[in-house]
Amino acid sequence: MALLGATKHVLGWFAPYWRHRWKGISWVMLITVVSIALSTTYPIIFKYVIDALSAGRETSDVQFYVWIILGIGLARTLTRWILPSSRYVMNLILGMDIKLFHFENLLRKDPAFFNEYRSGDIITRFSDDIDGDVKLAWFGNSGIMRPIEAGFTLLFSIGVMMTLHWKLTLLAVSPLPLIVWAMSKTEHLQHEAYKKRQQTISHTNNILESAFSGIRIVIGFVMEQAQERLFQTNMVDRKNAEERVVYIRSFLESLGSLINQVGLVVILFLGGYYVIHDEITLGTFYAFIAYMAGITEPIWTISWFFVSLKMAESSVDRLEEIEKFENKPIHDNVVQLPINQLRINNLHFRFPGEDMDIIKALDLTATPGEKIGIVGEVGSGKTVLLKLISGWFVPTGGSVEVNHLRIDDLRDASRAQIIGYVPQDIELFSGTVTDNISMGRESSKSMESIAQVAVIGGELDLDKVLEQGGVGLSGGQRARVALARAFYGDTPIYIFDDVTSALDLNTEKILWQNINSDYSEALFLVATHREATAIEMDRVIWIKDGQIHQEGQHAQLLRLHPEYRSLFAQD
Repeated sequence: MALLGATKHVLGWFAPYWRHRWKGISWVMLITVVSIALSTTYPIIFKYVIDALSAGRETSDVQFYVWIILGIGLARTLTRWILPSSRYVMNLILGMDIKLFHFENLLRKDPAFFNEYRSGDIITRFSDDIDGDVKLAWFGNSGIMRPIEAGFTLLFSIGVMMTLHWKLTLLAVSPLPLIVWAMSKTEHLQHEAYKKRQQTISHTNNILESAFSGIRIVIGFVMEQAQERLFQTNMVDRKNAEERVVYIRSFLESLGSLINQVGLVVILFLGGYYVIHDEITLGTFYAFIAYMAGITEPIWTISWFFVSLKMAESSVDRLEEIEKFENKPIHDNVVQLPINQLRINNLHFRFPGEDMDIIKALDLTATPGEKIGIVGEVGSGKTVLLKLISGWFVPTGGSVEVNHLRIDDLRDASRAQIIGYVPQDIELFSGTVTDNISMGRESSKSMESIAQVAVIGGELDLDKVLEQGGVGLSGGQRARVALARAFYGDTPIYIFDDVTSALDLNTEKILWQNINSDYSEALFLVATHREATAIEMDRVIWIKDGQIHQEGQHAQLLRLHPEYRSLFAQD
């Protein structure tokens, strides 16, 4: 029953992809039917020729059938070229469809998803689970069509054998049910082994992704040996997981081959006995051997289907885990421009599983045209506050409102239309500087004017091709590309999370001059620990333990609060 449930689960998961590619699937099925017909017809014609010659008939009487055998042989050769090629192409197409669907689905996940799943694990699900050896792209076409071909070949072969001599047929195929029994008994072991293997592959990618993205830290702190030990431990776990899969696969494959050989031995001994006693003809004896030898591969293919089914189910489960991850409720609220006010009401936030709030009873009102600095010690809640305002985090209490609409109740497109967010950790992508700024969007402003505001100027060619992560650019250059990306949206609200710390003082001064000139009507919320940035702000919000401790102009706070001055003492 469990095996039937797994089959229903996996085939149901593939059904939408098959409906979408029904023409290609139908073509592969047609070639499969032709291949079955050619393979199973061959021994019957050979039987007729052998019996005719054994009976002493003239060679000319069987010449026509010899030509048929030759034609079928050529046709079999042709189908053996077309069929695997068609399956392979269809595998690629299905793999592409699966990736496109799940990538589109992934891009619609909210930030909570990416807090739960690491990038290395996601990459494994999109690569090895789909394109790996005997994985979903293969199973969706070849993994289904091969056992269908094998099943019909097996049924037709056994049917013909029954018409020739039913007793010999039953004796020859009697060991076959043992394969089904072995599959049912090892089903749980298979599922656990394949699931464990995929988990170790994900963990491997997580380790590699972390090591390579933080290679400067690894080298700078002389952590190479620690990384080597971590990777070595993971490799031992992965080797053990891979070996377990190989052992199970090898056992089931060997069992299928052994059972078939038992049937072939039965035919050789009993079939020879029946030929000697004229109970069957020599042609029938040949046909039995040919059919039994021909069903060696179908038996193995069918037995392997149940093995690969469990592998596919493990990968389907991992992709379904992504599919079924529940985003926060989708709302259709849209903010109408212009923005009149941003208001934070009694805001609270704590991370899941934590006992203490990071943000506590925070209230703030901001209007367009203001530049508001957010200052505080490390861990005071500055970044969390900005993520709440930008909609990346959902408050556990209170609200962030724009024009009296909650930020977390807005459509994603509407939120992106009003907020330009530059996070602390800047991400750049493979492609030109222009591609990294526009990100496929349209803008009401020219790329050149935006580059000028972000102080990119002539220092960085807009057509320069960047590598993943912006390798080769300085921290200041990456920051300015990220700033230009935010300005490209031409939003009324901009949120900068300590991004100006990567700029030199002269560049930052020019940046704020450009902002004061070109974006004087926009609202800026800027987290900073840098005095040069705080000076540019119209007012500063001093955050302490997740609450607003003091509020005022930078010069005023410096004069009145020694503790505030200490925040910039080492600037």
